[in-house]
Amino acid sequence: MEVLIKSSENISQIEWLDYVYAFNEVFKKDFKADYFKQKYFQTIDNKSYHALLKAGEMVVGGCSVIPYDYKIDHSIVKVGLAVDVFIRENFRTDPLALYRMYNKLKKKLREESVSLVVAVPNETVYSYWKNVVKWKDVGFLNYYALPVKAGNIIKKHKWLNFFSKSFCKLLVNTPPLIKINNTSTRISIDRTNAIIESQRYTSHHIVIRDRSDHFSYRVVVEEDVRTCYLIDFYKVEGFARNASTLRKALYHILEKEQIDLVVFVGKLSFVQHMLFKVPVRFEPKRLYFSADIIIPEKIDTSTILKFSNWDFGLFNYDVR
Repeated sequence: MEVLIKSSENISQIEWLDYVYAFNEVFKKDFKADYFKQKYFQTIDNKSYHALLKAGEMVVGGCSVIPYDYKIDHSIVKVGLAVDVFIRENFRTDPLALYRMYNKLKKKLREESVSLVVAVPNETVYSYWKNVVKWKDVGFLNYYALPVKAGNIIKKHKWLNFFSKSFCKLLVNTPPLIKINNTSTRISIDRTNAIIESQRYTSHHIVIRDRSDHFSYRVVVEEDVRTCYLIDFYKVEGFARNASTLRKALYHILEKEQIDLVVFVGKLSFVQHMLFKVPVRFEPKRLYFSADIIIPEKIDTSTILKFSNWDFGLFNYDVR
């Protein structure tokens, strides 16, 4: 099997068809080519970077990196998000195929000035990327939740819904007793480029923005639980997440949406009392946050590998 390295605009129509078919087969999805083209073309480079695994003329696997600008301290650094890594089951004969795909792709990333690659590998492939490809651990993405209708979540004692909903509204409407000083993070995505919102959001997302605050979310039904995933929130001035914008987002969601549960996935760098951190044993799946430094001379390793330096969540990690 052969590994080809291509930018998005150089992938042929036949290769796109093969790619979509293979992806949907592996992940049991039903995405169309337009889904991938929105994600891969609407970027700071107007393209993404791909390692395609081909068996003859047929694409049977892929590994893609989407470029973003990140603010690291006071510098803008091009960071790639590794996504959509797969090989069709019938073609998994070479245990080093993923290693070869990514290693070859790294050369292209260096040429394109991508200094760092980050990823959130799932439980199945995490050990491979850590031990074979040698990605570095940064930390774990946390789950935070607000159980609006507890009875619907635990699927019994529906009378709990009234009390849990009332309690959640009380939490959201009650300001903190002491003044909370917001803390800044050293690494965050550059939200000033509007193209990343065009890439990130679909018609399924709700995006709210006024003069002072921005927040976005998506409502899905999972195991009969109406779950609202809070994708992003920040103060328009300075683009930093804080408790007041979180409060505004939760207030809006509770007033406008009929939901059972609010979930935020990522890291909160400030003190707040509205969302509860989910204990590890109750997490749906462990989310490993990993990194690979591509151009070492542009990156301070100690800064990158310290998770407390990061502002990272569902807006960065495109799963909802």
